[in-house]
Amino acid sequence: APASNLKVVTDRFKYYHPWINSTAYDLDNNVIFSKYASEAAQGTRTADLLIASAPNLWVYASRKKYMLKFDPLELAAFPKFAKQYPGIFIISPDPAIIMYNKLVLKGKVPQSLTEMANDPGTYGKLTGYTVDNQFGYTGFWGYVQKKGWSALEKLGKSRFIATTGVAGQRSLVSQGAATAASLTSPTVRLGIETDPNLSKILGWTYNKDATPLIPRGMGITAKAASPASAKLFLNWLFTKAGQQAMCDAGFTAFRNNFVPKSCSNTLADVYAKVGAKNVILVPFSQKFVNDQPAFAKRWHGIFG
Repeated sequence: APASNLKVVTDRFKYYHPWINSTAYDLDNNVIFSKYASEAAQGTRTADLLIASAPNLWVYASRKKYMLKFDPLELAAFPKFAKQYPGIFIISPDPAIIMYNKLVLKGKVPQSLTEMANDPGTYGKLTGYTVDNQFGYTGFWGYVQKKGWSALEKLGKSRFIATTGVAGQRSLVSQGAATAASLTSPTVRLGIETDPNLSKILGWTYNKDATPLIPRGMGITAKAASPASAKLFLNWLFTKAGQQAMCDAGFTAFRNNFVPKSCSNTLADVYAKVGAKNVILVPFSQKFVNDQPAFAKRWHGIFG
């Protein structure tokens, strides 16, 4: 998870558990799992908790038994999909959103990827993830399950600037090199909502023709050196206090019937604004893993 977003959560955890120190490393999803595998094999100090928005890699981690079998105490207060495998949980079903330049679009709020693809005169160039990024593949795969390839084919490489991360997308949209970022990470909400200078330029909204939920997974490692502290952290994330922290940090609170204070980053808000029939939770599944080579080939055929 982006360091600035995760720091909001770990600082709040520190408030409730002042005797525990936590250190977070902001790494690429592939590196997270390969680094853990390497350190665990060597018997050196490794991560106690892994966080990644990469369903295919969690399938692999489950098969390799990387994670400790442990259930958070308040897991029953969440939708059943919160637990994907023994010891592997979704801590934030993140909607792929639209970030846009309010000044360039002169106050017009884009409603969907389909609208932007069909109106090159208004929207011009867009940006977003490359399919080679795990968040990117997850978002595109989920979108295509609902809407097919039509909007993506209309965009093509002449109108789409692919990037490897959300920071690059924010820079392109802020500078006006792209009018909007499609199917991007909702972690951008934190900066837009807390930085007055940024909020003058950028806005965000849901992608209302189809919203993929990118599951941000988490688990305690089997070789954790501080398993008790890791269990406390995971337990706390599933409490109301933990959900409030997640919402405040720009992640997605999804505890059943939980209404956070002064924050609207919730799964209930996604369903209310987009409609349940237009939302798809991308699963931790073998089909998702198996689809990747052919899906990526077709995506590169469109965008280069």
